[in-house]
Amino acid sequence: MDLERILEKLEQKEREYISTLIEKDPLTGVYNRRKFDNDIELLISMSDRTTKGCGLLIIDIDNFKDFNDKYGHFEGDLLLKKVTDNIERSIRNYDKIHIYRYGGEEFVIIIPDTTASNALTIGERLRQNVKDACDVTISVGVSHYKELAGNINELITNADKALYKAKREGKDKVSLHENTF
Repeated sequence: MDLERILEKLEQKEREYISTLIEKDPLTGVYNRRKFDNDIELLISMSDRTTKGCGLLIIDIDNFKDFNDKYGHFEGDLLLKKVTDNIERSIRNYDKIHIYRYGGEEFVIIIPDTTASNALTIGERLRQNVKDACDVTISVGVSHYKELAGNINELITNADKALYKAKREGKDKVSLHENTF
């Protein structure tokens, strides 16, 4: 029996509760990797109908393992929440529905209907705001569907490459993947 048929049998409140358990990261309250994998395809399809395309930011908390080792996992969890809250406060309300916890200390943000240049500006704003408000810095890799990538795999791979470039260049940086397809 597939999930949709199971959810159809439940009351609305029960469906919402189960969907939250399935789609949200319990620690940070943002969407999880499973939801990202589903949403990215839809957002790419929607971007095909606009002239701007969409940006993808992959965000990694710099030296998070060291922070956890020094202060413990409880403090690490509090830091993850604080960084997440700061990221949410730093973007448009419309984009808050496109924040996902991608892995341990990694987050992704899909920014619909934007340019690569604007996605880079948003990444820089996030980096600075987290640095000002938290006890850590972040590195951000940026890519763009339409301007810098022709499909989902390229979009994610390019943002990931840009993130690693930011890390290699000293962390606390935002890097745009500039190879066009």
